[in-house]
Amino acid sequence: IHQIEVTTKCNLRCRYCPHPKMQRPKEHMEMSTFVRALEWCKHYDRFGTQKELSLTGIGEGTMHPEFIQFLYLARSALPTVPMCFSTNGLPTFTEAICRAAKTNQIGVYISVHRPEMAGRAVEMAKDYGILLNVNAGAIVSAFDWAGQVDWYVSAARSNCAYLEKGWAVVLFDGKITTCCLDAADKGVVGHIDDPIGSVKIKPYSLCSKCHELVP
Repeated sequence: IHQIEVTTKCNLRCRYCPHPKMQRPKEHMEMSTFVRALEWCKHYDRFGTQKELSLTGIGEGTMHPEFIQFLYLARSALPTVPMCFSTNGLPTFTEAICRAAKTNQIGVYISVHRPEMAGRAVEMAKDYGILLNVNAGAIVSAFDWAGQVDWYVSAARSNCAYLEKGWAVVLFDGKITTCCLDAADKGVVGHIDDPIGSVKIKPYSLCSKCHELVP
């Protein structure tokens, strides 16, 4: 489980993101869903294949009212697994979140969707020692979300890591999908209520339109 999408709500409407027109419900993940998703992660950790975990999806994770608790639960479930999350740096990214991330050794990527906000967030993350990188991908390594948005493509073509490494994303409602670009849940291969470890990652309809390659 490479990602857990803790929310599909967002406080921006970026032209280069499918979120504004996304048909999936825009809701927060339930606590019970998050806990069950972590059970999947613990399963793969026991087999030595849960190499990392990102609490990121098509939404702004720091908007979730239980986000700080999620950070503690994730670290408790996976004591040694590297973890991160992404944020747009708007005011829902708070010092309390920074403190929790530092306590739990969870890093943050900050996107420059709104530079006047991201600058504040970057400096705060630096102060707490949790900044992993600043993400300007929409400018310097752009893509059109496999044809889902009208945006230019400048990202290098390479093998899809999700297909190559068997990564999966747990969506906010517990569905498990093949792909981090899956705004319309077209690549769903299972659900967290299925027997743990039972899903198989495979190419799906968006792969033929994607800037990344099927390995």
